[in-house]
Amino acid sequence: MNASELTGFPKRYNPKEVEAKWQAIWLQPEVYRAVYRFDKEDKTRPIFSIDTPPPFTSGEMHMGHAYWTVINDTIARYKRMRGCNVLLPQGWDGQGLPTELKVQNRWRIPREDRSLFRQKCVEFTHQMIASMKGTMIRMGYRPDWEQFEYKTMDPSYWRNVQETLLTFYE
Repeated sequence: MNASELTGFPKRYNPKEVEAKWQAIWLQPEVYRAVYRFDKEDKTRPIFSIDTPPPFTSGEMHMGHAYWTVINDTIARYKRMRGCNVLLPQGWDGQGLPTELKVQNRWRIPREDRSLFRQKCVEFTHQMIASMKGTMIRMGYRPDWEQFEYKTMDPSYWRNVQETLLTFYE
């Protein structure tokens, strides 16, 4: 009898099979509600909030993104195990010069054609978000995608920022 027969573990680790299984489990709604969901109404557990600057979506995910993603996820999981109500939002910074330069270079769209240029910036940003989010999911990162995923290019985000600044001013 060999070791894999005794333990039930396969002789060779197949990451594509094993990791895909666990990624699917972590994304299930019932696991999300039971383990990851931040509950605004919960007054019994201490709140622990991890607020990070959203990564620029002007390119593929890189080691710097992976580094802070792993650290945030590790801290969030630890705090959940310690009984905290953890708020871990995930934002995406789709505005700014880096995105504009990528779009301008990739599609050779003159900035003077503002409508097409803006459309391509939004399209490019959505492509990069999908790519980065897929990589984060494959890494096992589990922020509160369902409640607190945001994009800096959305009007709802602008409104929240403006309201916060007015509150600070008052």
